Amino acid sequence: MISDYKKPMYQLPEADFLCRKSQTSAYLRSYTATWEPPADGFFYLEYSYSRTHWYRLNGGCRIEVSALPGEVLSHKEELASPRHPVITLPLSIIRTLQARYGAPEPIVLASREDIDLPGDSGRLPEKITVTYTNGMTEERPLIWKPDETWEAGKGSKKNPRMTGFIQTPDCAAPLASHRADPYIYKHTDGKYYFIGSHTDAGHNLDGRYQYLYLILRCADTLEGLTDNSGRYTEKIIYEKAPLEGADGFLKSPHLWAPEIHFINGGWYVYYTASISDTSSWRIRPHCLACTGPDPMKDNWVEKGPVRTTVEGDIAFTDFSLDHTYLCHNGQDYFLWAQKTDNISDIFIARLENPWTICTPAVKLTRPEYSWELHGFPVNEGPAVLKHGGKIFVTFSASGTDAMYCMGLLYAEETADLLNAASWTKCPYPVFQSSPTTGYYGPGHNSFTRSDDDSEDLIIYHCRQEERYLGEDDYQPLYDAGRNAYIGKVFWNPDGMPSFSVPGASIAARAEDLKVR
Repeated sequence: MISDYKKPMYQLPEADFLCRKSQTSAYLRSYTATWEPPADGFFYLEYSYSRTHWYRLNGGCRIEVSALPGEVLSHKEELASPRHPVITLPLSIIRTLQARYGAPEPIVLASREDIDLPGDSGRLPEKITVTYTNGMTEERPLIWKPDETWEAGKGSKKNPRMTGFIQTPDCAAPLASHRADPYIYKHTDGKYYFIGSHTDAGHNLDGRYQYLYLILRCADTLEGLTDNSGRYTEKIIYEKAPLEGADGFLKSPHLWAPEIHFINGGWYVYYTASISDTSSWRIRPHCLACTGPDPMKDNWVEKGPVRTTVEGDIAFTDFSLDHTYLCHNGQDYFLWAQKTDNISDIFIARLENPWTICTPAVKLTRPEYSWELHGFPVNEGPAVLKHGGKIFVTFSASGTDAMYCMGLLYAEETADLLNAASWTKCPYPVFQSSPTTGYYGPGHNSFTRSDDDSEDLIIYHCRQEERYLGEDDYQPLYDAGRNAYIGKVFWNPDGMPSFSVPGASIAARAEDLKVR
């Protein structure tokens, strides 16, 4: 990322779905949520800059009327109307709402370097400076191609006019089908390793066939990990047969949320599994260790459930899952989700070795906002990202249907990470469903770096169906429709991350990627 530059920039046309520089007002309306029964004292709200593109506040979850600013409450009758009239408000009021309930807007190119193309014998630039609508500036690669639309007589096959194409961070969508909780690790040699919760689309919604295998995939490039690319190797490193329940029916062993890590010179995979022979739901974090230096060729052995040396501690005493690893200032940490009082919280502790924690479990976050309470009160799936002197931890919230979304914790890198007071929690979801792109329930993410190490990327799963919301007999956990996707992490001028919108491009128009 470039923080200081003096290059001449060409301003791209403002996107009609985003706020224009001259804009002083915007629009608000309520809407009817089909997935929850109406409740007095709450609204579902969305805003727009153009009255055509609408963004749902608070992750699409209800907002308490009494918490709204007075300028909005003055329109209470209109917001309560089943006709959902559009209300015009000062832009400053929309900004106040966004600070409380989020701004789930796409981030796109705002300007690009104004390049003076060289003469016939000159070398065309391979990179171009761009800025984004969130204020971020960076260099992106350029690829030049002959312009086939160049007017006859103005160019020739020997000396055609060239058009540059700004390269996007887009990968295949999806990267991997039927893999939830995707985790990608980039090793020091540049190789990528991918693993995720494996679902069987051929037996969709039948729990007996879901989450039976841990399958590790390796490729030399990020794009090489794509399904059917022919450029990766794949290996089942662990499997577990369905459990025979006390009722005589077979049940999934719930091999969930695997992650591969290289810790102190060795390869390890964390995963969730049941510790019972009959119940799917007595789940705990487990650890596998590779017996050699090559995780694709050498054997993997079980180290058993992750345990604690702290006698009487709460760690792993109840439903526990969704673990990750953090190394910071020479210390190894373990983060995981665990139910207390039937509420899923996120904890942290220090590791003695990859399968043993040695300090008391410290609770970092508990569900408190409505976007964390839909379906079930859930915080789970922590993922770590370091940047600009801060440590960020994203987490997933609510039940695993289309209302699943992501929250954010952060701490200063100099802080005591085992002190809950060191961490700040954003009051709104930072990544949520997008009806515009057709991506629903984004969550349980991980982070990696691009092939050239120039940018941070978010790996997440999403659904492409919203229709399951509110269907009583639907079990989203056994739906194989969660696929793995890759998106770009943008950095705001204040050092905070922004994840744009799932499935969105970095360009408002295809023309914005062309340089002539």
